[in-house]
Amino acid sequence: MLIDILATVPILILLLGLLVFKLPARKVGAISFLFAGIISLVVFKTPFTGIAIALGKGFSLSLYVLLIIWAAVFLYNLVKEVGAIKVISENILLLIKDPFIQFLLLSWIFSSFLQGIAGFGVPVAIVTPILVHLGFNPIASVASVLLGHSWSISYGSMGSSFYTIGLVTGLSSSELAFWMSVFTAVAMVITGLGVCYIYGGLKTLKRGSGYVVSTSFVMILTMFLVTSVEMMSVVSLLSALVGMIFMFFLYKQINNVAIPKNLYKEQLNLKESILPYGLIIILSVIFQVLPNLSLEFSFHFPGFETALGHEVSREKNYVDINFLTHPAPIIMMSALVGIVLYRTKKVLSTQKLVDVVNRTVEKSTGTTLTLTFLICMALLMMDSGMIDNLAHNVAQLSGNLYPLFAPFIGLLGSFITGSNTNSNVIFGSFQATIANTLGVSPAIMAAVQSIGGSVGCSIGPTQVLLGTSSVKLNGNESYVYRRVIHITLFTALTLGIVNLVVLSF
Repeated sequence: MLIDILATVPILILLLGLLVFKLPARKVGAISFLFAGIISLVVFKTPFTGIAIALGKGFSLSLYVLLIIWAAVFLYNLVKEVGAIKVISENILLLIKDPFIQFLLLSWIFSSFLQGIAGFGVPVAIVTPILVHLGFNPIASVASVLLGHSWSISYGSMGSSFYTIGLVTGLSSSELAFWMSVFTAVAMVITGLGVCYIYGGLKTLKRGSGYVVSTSFVMILTMFLVTSVEMMSVVSLLSALVGMIFMFFLYKQINNVAIPKNLYKEQLNLKESILPYGLIIILSVIFQVLPNLSLEFSFHFPGFETALGHEVSREKNYVDINFLTHPAPIIMMSALVGIVLYRTKKVLSTQKLVDVVNRTVEKSTGTTLTLTFLICMALLMMDSGMIDNLAHNVAQLSGNLYPLFAPFIGLLGSFITGSNTNSNVIFGSFQATIANTLGVSPAIMAAVQSIGGSVGCSIGPTQVLLGTSSVKLNGNESYVYRRVIHITLFTALTLGIVNLVVLSF
């Protein structure tokens, strides 16, 4: 009984530290990591060599994900510095005059396009001020962007959350991607309809349903096509890009609107602004289809057994980083081409480039520490047997109904940590282990974990605070929650029902 309680301590510390004591995620992550190490060593009788192996795995997993994060944040800061983001957003507004369609496209699809590139609060920080600038209600603007882009988070940030749950669980990427796409499709439709409801209630929900359903159909087809060729790092980016194009032409067809002859530009035009993103897509395709391209290194870890009999298998190629297919080098290649172009166009001085680097370091350092602590904590819990213990107890308590509640576990992880990636780190293996205990597919359970976590980011306190602060609504967070939380919980419940039905066959 005592050992069962102690197995929950690292996660309880996360909950209490973040939700009750309001401590920074970095500090809470460090404390949780420390307790996970002590409990692994003292209670679960993990040998010192086992602790070292778990930490080695944690650092290698962190490296894989953090390479993506640093590269994605650098690219975002680069294109923002040269004004490319503004050019892209202004052209969206130029092409679509209807305020409701502007609101829907920006909140639901353009924000997801940005999530596909960078994530980490970027869609909320960029799109919310644009909506307010256009005259939309500030509370509705924050709520709609939080909800609207949440479907895309698991495949966003150049696939960092997807790669994380795959690494943590060791599941086949193709099977995981298929089921993640199924659950993403469900979340995509509901969040799109939710944005319509936030804008104007049932009236605009009815009006926007045709746009949402038809655009979702096209984005879902794109998503399955992209995952079928294993271009996981650009799933959200390409799906949202195709969705934006389709919605525009649908709007044009319905309203008989002519395409303007002159697009918005400043020192850069639209083609120059989207160049780095286009290169990411092109390079991803090239490196996927060209055979026998490999420039990689990987980590190997020996197996061990705890004094309580928990066995950990030997890991060969535990984290395999191929520098020709890993998202980070592709992002940086695209960024370097962008740098050459922008310096030629005289919009990127040496000082501006230094500022880009400094902002990247400032933004990513805290994320690096937090993510490393959380990943190492998760690996300690996994390799010591704590996750197995938790999974066994939860499965016993909930029985065959557990799949209904599985997305709420992912949602809880994102609510606590403010990150789908962190939620997958903490609960990904937990969900897969419960699936094995129940005798159902771990890939399906891990997939619903990730999409539940994706949707949960819409109510994460850090995300909500970012949204309110970006439009000077500090102190009004409760009003944002009133607009978004019921839709988020409904989405998670629907995911749970779908999960329960799928696993019943």
